[in-house]
Amino acid sequence: MIGDLPNDILHRVLELIPIQDAAKTSILSKRWTQIWSTQPHLVFDRHFFQYVSNKDASVASIIHKILMQHTGNILGFHLMSKTHELSQSDVDQCIIFVSKQGIQKLTLDLAKSNAGKYRLPCRIFTCSTLTHLKLSRCIFKVPDGTQFPNLVCLELNRSEVDRRRGSEGSLILPMLEILKLRCCIGVSRVNIFAPKIENLSIVSSYTVTFQCFNVNPIFTSIKHLCFNGTSLEVDETLSQTTKLLSYLSREENHVNEALRMIRTVRLRKFKGSSTEMYLIKVLLAHSPRLEWLIIEQCEKTNATSCKAHLWELISFHRASPIAVISCEEQLQSLYSCGELTYTVSKGTDIDLFPLLFLGL
Repeated sequence: MIGDLPNDILHRVLELIPIQDAAKTSILSKRWTQIWSTQPHLVFDRHFFQYVSNKDASVASIIHKILMQHTGNILGFHLMSKTHELSQSDVDQCIIFVSKQGIQKLTLDLAKSNAGKYRLPCRIFTCSTLTHLKLSRCIFKVPDGTQFPNLVCLELNRSEVDRRRGSEGSLILPMLEILKLRCCIGVSRVNIFAPKIENLSIVSSYTVTFQCFNVNPIFTSIKHLCFNGTSLEVDETLSQTTKLLSYLSREENHVNEALRMIRTVRLRKFKGSSTEMYLIKVLLAHSPRLEWLIIEQCEKTNATSCKAHLWELISFHRASPIAVISCEEQLQSLYSCGELTYTVSKGTDIDLFPLLFLGL
């Protein structure tokens, strides 16, 4: 019988089904009542919001009731709705409550209200138990000296650091391994200390500067690196590009120390500018453990330019004998049309476009 399974397995089962269905199990028996009241991971997603909407009930009151009836630690709290609004005060109450219950994983993905983005309460920055924090469409101020001693993964999507005077701060993340920034604003106002970061993704976050990462040398432990290609355009982010290239032009031993752990690099919206080509050249020459350099071509780039870029890319020296250059989208169409014909052995581009014997 399923009811005879250990508590942790039953909790996992409840976590995988819609929370409104999980709540209904409490009427089955005293055992199931106890299982539901101690459920450590609470997921309020679009299915929950749609269910409540069809019942013409108050979302806030139902969430509040579930939290008040809970008797154990709340290790995971996930509040996700892109269509249904919640008031600032209602969400604040949830955050304050779960921050006292040993919360480890917190996800906030809230619909933008008439008042704007949800403003994260300062209480969250004193929550030392957090290991995973994912925020979407939020605005917040980072108090100077904020520490998340156990945070392993931080994801910010369409979020904003408060740009008012005095909102600059430092964020100390000694255990952070994964940092993902997508369409964020004002991140450069925060000085981030993350010495163990391994996976860094910055997409369409044009205000991010390399100084905001308080790591010396830059990216000392990075294994997976992803940038939106437009952030490498000189005319759009001259200061960032200049600082990055200046760093990459230092003495070889300094550069090698910073790049020696990188295994994957992804460049999006690649246009083949001199800045982009130079960056790729340096990455290939100074990344001895590099496995994949993934290039996503800008849609506006024509086939002739693609050929020229590929010819130049394959001529670059590679410190890693297994480094593979993977060119996607438009470059792939050249291959499928037969314009790129031959393949070569390991250590070169075995993915799609190894060598270009055009016209042979």
